[in-house]
Amino acid sequence: MKLGVLLDRLDGTAGGAEVHTRALVTRCVEGGGAAAIATLSGDAPAGVETLRIEARGGRPERDEAFAIEGERALRAAGCDVVLAVRHALACDVYLPHGGLVDLARDMKDRAVGGPSRWTRVARAFSRKHAFFQRAEAALLAGRDGPLVIAVSAWIAGKLRAAYPACAPRLRTVLNGVDCEHFERAPHLAAGTRLRAELGLEAPLVGLLVAHHPQLKGAETAVRALAEPAVRDLSRPFVLLVAGGPLPRRLRALARSLGVADRVREVGLQADPRPLYAAVDLLVHPTWYDPCSLVCLEALAMGLPIITTPNNGAREVLGQRGGIVVEEPGNPSALATAIRVLADDELRSFTSDDARYVALKNRESTRLDRVLEICREAAGSASGGG
Repeated sequence: MKLGVLLDRLDGTAGGAEVHTRALVTRCVEGGGAAAIATLSGDAPAGVETLRIEARGGRPERDEAFAIEGERALRAAGCDVVLAVRHALACDVYLPHGGLVDLARDMKDRAVGGPSRWTRVARAFSRKHAFFQRAEAALLAGRDGPLVIAVSAWIAGKLRAAYPACAPRLRTVLNGVDCEHFERAPHLAAGTRLRAELGLEAPLVGLLVAHHPQLKGAETAVRALAEPAVRDLSRPFVLLVAGGPLPRRLRALARSLGVADRVREVGLQADPRPLYAAVDLLVHPTWYDPCSLVCLEALAMGLPIITTPNNGAREVLGQRGGIVVEEPGNPSALATAIRVLADDELRSFTSDDARYVALKNRESTRLDRVLEICREAAGSASGGG
């Protein structure tokens, strides 16, 4: 099978869609297949063909041109099946890593307390969201169309509710993690050095990793630091924020709550493993995450996690590896969970459980299942041959 993937960008600092795509095409080639990626920017991994698409114009003209020309280029390159992640109007397999377009935007609005007046004005003149709505409907609204892969049962339920006709072609394949790459022991020394450099040998340290901190619950985390359950711990609790910068509003909030000295921004990390090894738990009170790869990476590194029901990764936890608070946006509940995991003995057991949970959700198993679905789609397209 020659697998074609339609993905607009392949830069090294992007999120789950890019990471998963690189792993998927590499797995395909290592298994004896071939692969090509149609993209606007970045290069495919070694052994995988890069098809650079020259889509011009503003948004959404460029998005639509990429969707059309990218699929056409993959077909012309002899791909047996085309898998699309976003920016697609037609494909054989659709894998919406970001979930549903309107749901993602609605939850982003909730995370910031609703859209500002200027955001509403900008949206009135923006056609980008309308294109993504139209593209999503083209792939999901009808009874016929591509096979659809949901990255969690939570998102599968949302897809069924929004587009009932797509239910017969829906498959659920939970995200996985590379447990050999994300392993704590080889990075303990680097983690210890990093902790010393940050002056955090004594405190209990939580980590929040996000390109968009507000969407992943940064405000809830900042407010939780001022809750008595955290404020009165015998050891001070410090929150590291990695990835995108905190908005000025949240920095001002931390100052007004008297916790600014316990919020430390460390920026984007090319290799997050020393950071995972330097901290005691992952704080991820997200408003919206179809299935957080950050949580799965942290689990593989033996980090207990705290997250919310709005994260498909909660489905791997069961009763092990962390705590799911009842809802996003609840600083008191988050503070209580932090206090529970501040117990060294309990956190040690939970750390062992976290690694166990990750080992049961390996990336290789997920990739093989996605490739099976692609072969299913390729067989259907060729009349079962």
